[in-house]
Amino acid sequence: MCMGWTEAQQKVIDTRKKNLLVSAAAGSGKTAVLVERIISMISEGENPIDIDHLLVVTFTNAAAAEMRGRIGKAIDAKLQKEPDNAHLQKQVSLLQSAQITTIHSFCLNVIRNYFHRIDLDPAFKIAEESEITLMKSDVIADVLERWYEEGREDFHQFIESYSYSKSDAPVEDLILQLYSFSMSAPWPEKWMEEKEKEFAIESLEDMNRSTWMQELLHYVKTVLGDLMQKNAKAIELCNLSDGPEAYLPALLSDRALLTELSMADTYEAYAGRFGGITHARLSGKKQEGVSPQLKDQVKALRDEVKKGLKDLTAQFFFQAPEEMLQDMQAVRSVMRVLFELTTDFRKEFAAKKEEKNVIDFNDLEHFALKILVEEKEGEMVPTEAACEISEQFEEILIDEYQDSNLVQETILQSISRERIGCPNRFMVGDVKQSIYKFRLAMPELFMEKYKSYAALDTLENGDT
Repeated sequence: MCMGWTEAQQKVIDTRKKNLLVSAAAGSGKTAVLVERIISMISEGENPIDIDHLLVVTFTNAAAAEMRGRIGKAIDAKLQKEPDNAHLQKQVSLLQSAQITTIHSFCLNVIRNYFHRIDLDPAFKIAEESEITLMKSDVIADVLERWYEEGREDFHQFIESYSYSKSDAPVEDLILQLYSFSMSAPWPEKWMEEKEKEFAIESLEDMNRSTWMQELLHYVKTVLGDLMQKNAKAIELCNLSDGPEAYLPALLSDRALLTELSMADTYEAYAGRFGGITHARLSGKKQEGVSPQLKDQVKALRDEVKKGLKDLTAQFFFQAPEEMLQDMQAVRSVMRVLFELTTDFRKEFAAKKEEKNVIDFNDLEHFALKILVEEKEGEMVPTEAACEISEQFEEILIDEYQDSNLVQETILQSISRERIGCPNRFMVGDVKQSIYKFRLAMPELFMEKYKSYAALDTLENGDT
């Protein structure tokens, strides 16, 4: 390609036999680098590979088509320089059948080739979204009707707690939301069991150890960090030659408060400190030569700090820890009903789809996963089918990796060659561009690799 690459880009293009995570902002040319890497692999070196030995995964059909077009143009450009290159000519013919595809199209291909491994009727069809929506509505209505007929006391308590009108719509939404979250996990049943156990809170120690509490405390600490930065900026402005120096005592008092708050490590500790927050008043002392603009900036920053602390108090520390524990214990039976209802819905929805011999996008991922991963001696390991597919692809290239969820991650990991010591995944993305949160994408996957890969020796560990 007739363009210059930076040193970092060229390293990404040339590095082989490692897992690579390329983190770059929008407009930085990361997709162009991905295309150039592909062209390099199929056209350079002593033994260039065929393009159908690469799996290139994107997240939309339009992106896949664009990628195929860009690769085609790059191959044509190479052929203009080397018109007699038989290998490049072969790539032109292979390009249309090459696996440059969405994750769902790849899963469909796996299912078409290995349907017999999961006893699936090969005549299945992918249901239209409208059909799936209607089917869900019918199934959830049947499930709720049966529960109403059974008349369990805890079910009626659940309805009273979460149905705010004569309609069951709020309850149906809760069930569908929990179902969607569970289907973004590789093993929904196990995920549901784990989440239900998180409501088994018997003591303050249990509450502090729970996953949701750890997430809450992490969020609070992050917000406090942001507020400390704003406080530091306000202090910096006060120390300018024309800054409102008289405001410093109040701001230093705020800094001490924020520092004390950030040192807490349990909900009880946070609650005790948030419960007694007071703020010193800004001095009204007149000063000569003070910039009105700087005074306004400092006041605005301080107001943001005070509002941030007020919001945290209102959201998370509006009651004593013992009262929160009592609320968690009270809601446990209600949550158990929600999990049971969702499990019933999932089973009956699956049965209805099987009866009609249709599948949806969740099924594409989970059926592919069932074909590619199995449990052996308590561990999830690649199946024979996964090993066969792994032999086909020299490298797996994933565009917009920040939009992956855990099911997709598990699928692609199962067909990689990492298990035999040959890491071969190339992942490109920008966590700030994650647009599929509504599809339960997990940008955390990107960040976990970003942090762990950055800490590894790129020459010895196969990651960068």
